[in-house]
Amino acid sequence: MRKILTVKVINFIIECELENGDIYQYDMSFIKKSKGPMLNELKEHSLFNKVFIELGSLSWPNGYEIHANTIAREGILISKNQDSA
Repeated sequence: MRKILTVKVINFIIECELENGDIYQYDMSFIKKSKGPMLNELKEHSLFNKVFIELGSLSWPNGYEIHANTIAREGILISKNQDSA
């Protein structure tokens, strides 16, 4: 199972380093058009920027989570760890 080690927020883009050293960007601008109580809260930058890592996944104070496998599958690989190639 993959794990996220670090997270950085750039507007609604999440940049994550996975435990193998690969770095992905994951565009979360889809939440601006999404509906539902959890995503509506994340439209506010003040809450969105409170993302943290819990058990290797991204989490927000409202309970919304994204697993590392989603980041690797749907994100854009921006830096590949040469040791994992």
